[in-house]
Amino acid sequence: MTKKEKINEDDKNSIFSVEGILRFLALGGILTAAVMAPGAVQAFRFLLKDENYVSWRKFNQSRARQYIYYLSKKGMVKRSGTRIELTKKGKKKIEKYDFEKIVLRHSEKWDSKWRVVIFDIPEAKKKARDALNKKFKRLGMKQLQKSVFVFPFDCKKEIDFVVDFFGVDKYVFYLESKIYEVEQDLKKNFNLN
Repeated sequence: MTKKEKINEDDKNSIFSVEGILRFLALGGILTAAVMAPGAVQAFRFLLKDENYVSWRKFNQSRARQYIYYLSKKGMVKRSGTRIELTKKGKKKIEKYDFEKIVLRHSEKWDSKWRVVIFDIPEAKKKARDALNKKFKRLGMKQLQKSVFVFPFDCKKEIDFVVDFFGVDKYVFYLESKIYEVEQDLKKNFNLN
């Protein structure tokens, strides 16, 4: 590996990834200088994406050091002697990874209740409101009105995570309800017939 080789945070094919290191630390792990020592690969192979021997034996300790150095320079981890710990900025990065991967699950059987999300977000938080609208659409929710979205299956946990991510939780309400006026159209939209 050359010194000019850069770390790509979005590299999904990397054996030892930025996301993998941050997730390990987020679970309460503490990396130590021992990770960089010979033979440490065996102890920390769970950080690697592919646990089979062929993949993890290719682990390159200088590459691992480069990742730790990179994360340290970005302020996502901090070194304290031989310990390497996650910082607040690193925790935010994990939240961003989770936010990008969130999906709303479809159950096999619909319980005939609609999950309705209503919000009234002030103009001062327009960017968050617009981003929330886009995210709800990307998640597959149906927009009934400008600030009303519906989904047929339980999604409270996911909605709570999304609104918390944008910092607008006090402006958003989650309801479970029957919707009589447009129910047939909604059923068609979600293939519930």
